[in-house]
Amino acid sequence: MTKKSFLRLPPIISSGMVLQQGKQVCFWGWDRPGQSVRVEIADQLECTEADKSGKWTVYFKAKKAGGPYTIVIEGSEDRKVTDVYFGEVWVAGGQSNMELPLESTRDLFEEEIAHAHFPLIREFHVPMEYDFNGPLESAGQPSEWKPVTPENAPAMSALATFFAQKLHTDLDVPIGIIMTAVGGTPIEAWLPEEDLADKPGIMTELSSLREPKWVETIQRKDQKRIQEWYHRIATAERTLDAYEHWIEPAFDDANWESLTVPTTLKKTKLSGEAGSIWFRYTFDVPDPSAYERGGLLKLGAMIDYDEVWLNGVSIGSTEHRYLSRRYPVSSDILQASGNTLAIRLVIHGNNGGFVSGEGKFYGLECPTERIDFSGVWKAKRVTRVEPSTSMVFFQYAPTGLYNAMISPIKHYPIAGFLFYQGESNTGNPSGYSELMKRMINRWRSDWKDERLPFLYVQLTNYLDVLSEEDDRCWAALRLEQSLVEQEVPHTAMTVSIDAGEGNDLHPQDKKTLGFRMASDALNFAYEKAVTSGKPKLKMVTQEGDRLIILFDCPIKGKSQNNYLEIQTVAKEWKSAEATINDNQIIVEVPKGAEISAVRYAYLNNPENPPFFSENGYPVGPFYEFL
Repeated sequence: MTKKSFLRLPPIISSGMVLQQGKQVCFWGWDRPGQSVRVEIADQLECTEADKSGKWTVYFKAKKAGGPYTIVIEGSEDRKVTDVYFGEVWVAGGQSNMELPLESTRDLFEEEIAHAHFPLIREFHVPMEYDFNGPLESAGQPSEWKPVTPENAPAMSALATFFAQKLHTDLDVPIGIIMTAVGGTPIEAWLPEEDLADKPGIMTELSSLREPKWVETIQRKDQKRIQEWYHRIATAERTLDAYEHWIEPAFDDANWESLTVPTTLKKTKLSGEAGSIWFRYTFDVPDPSAYERGGLLKLGAMIDYDEVWLNGVSIGSTEHRYLSRRYPVSSDILQASGNTLAIRLVIHGNNGGFVSGEGKFYGLECPTERIDFSGVWKAKRVTRVEPSTSMVFFQYAPTGLYNAMISPIKHYPIAGFLFYQGESNTGNPSGYSELMKRMINRWRSDWKDERLPFLYVQLTNYLDVLSEEDDRCWAALRLEQSLVEQEVPHTAMTVSIDAGEGNDLHPQDKKTLGFRMASDALNFAYEKAVTSGKPKLKMVTQEGDRLIILFDCPIKGKSQNNYLEIQTVAKEWKSAEATINDNQIIVEVPKGAEISAVRYAYLNNPENPPFFSENGYPVGPFYEFL
């Protein structure tokens, strides 16, 4: 008869893991209450006994970087954890721009992905889970440590991977990344209840979230409502005689509307109302050798849901607007002439269409040819329905992710935190800095180290293409983020207004940001003589008809944009001209005017910013009172 085993380890303690060098190491798990447990690594052996709840914990002395090691655990069952290294371990948190995988950055980093062979850089992706009843001791879903390889890299965080590469190169030690980011999440999801107790609305929300079956009921209703919404559209389409032929090259679309693509649809004949619109475009590839190895169909970004066919063959679909469309096309689908692209686009809100601007290419890329589809397409508005109400994403709710994703890993020693979040708090930026300070203090308290480095990215430049105007909410949140670096020790903020794509919530250049964060880590976490070159504002003074903005390093101009505004005592904001003199930006003031404040880059999308250090690091947005 097989002996029953009660031994259980948290998913993070598994083969391939990287442990923090230079710190006491904690191993923990569960077994039968009272069970003797022995844990051995290298020349160290620790023994303990599982408590009444079955939990056991042992501690090992700090070790230097190196490996591989095998950890032997003996309890009600014997286990081996193999291929273990000691090095530097960082927790990476936030929302989608931290989570964004390298796969989504191929336009910039195809070569880096193809040659991503770093066996001693490893990522552990904490599975997305939420719980509203308090902090959990263990994650419920399995996961594993994975090394950076060409096969694994596409699914790994682009930002964290580039950060790890620079650290690995400069420190010559293994690097571990514990990925906890979840797309779309506000900062409240990453805080425990006690840090939100002074928010009555949140406490009321938590009461509902804890009601038995409440979450399941809402999810079931949501699923039914959304399925019915899509079904109404599909049913209306199927009543049209030629519907099933719209994907075929032979279909005659001469009576369809003509539309210049890319564009959003609100002010066109098709209108941007919710519902479905079909598009067709015909193109030639006259050189057969251009597509003998197939190609890549790039369709920028579309709002909201698309299904795509080429020459009657389905080649892909994307469920939401925030992903770039990249659809591989095999050579047997393409032909020399008369290729027909058909797209079914479903709009959820009051506007939709094709995102235009820099970085949004619509066309076919073959190994030896690039065919641009921008121009006149054929289009047909098929259905109009009421806008779809958004789903309730419970991972966005307060406390849930902290309880289920942060708390269970707090015994795992680390070097510090990486954080990229804030987009989902731009609707109400006021008070964000206070919440972020609470989060930093809580996470440091959980890891029992108030000096743990906390490195974070300030929001990049972005303006929703569907926005009627710039509400400056992103600008306001950036200033909230900058307060944290000023007020909380052992934090460093990475400025990113030069690395964004104003028309894309998920800019691809995570290498610039990853390397900047790594430079900050090397500088103050590892005391290396490395600097990111970030300009620091020292003071602002008025001298007659000039404002003198003083920095700690020389400033260079890179564009004709200005983004400087001055406020008079009458509370009126006016654009201001400026010149650069070494480490000063000198702002011209109307004669006799008394200035009360000056601000820089106070826009959602201050693209192509003008002021940089000599090292190429942008001057960050600021708002200073005189």
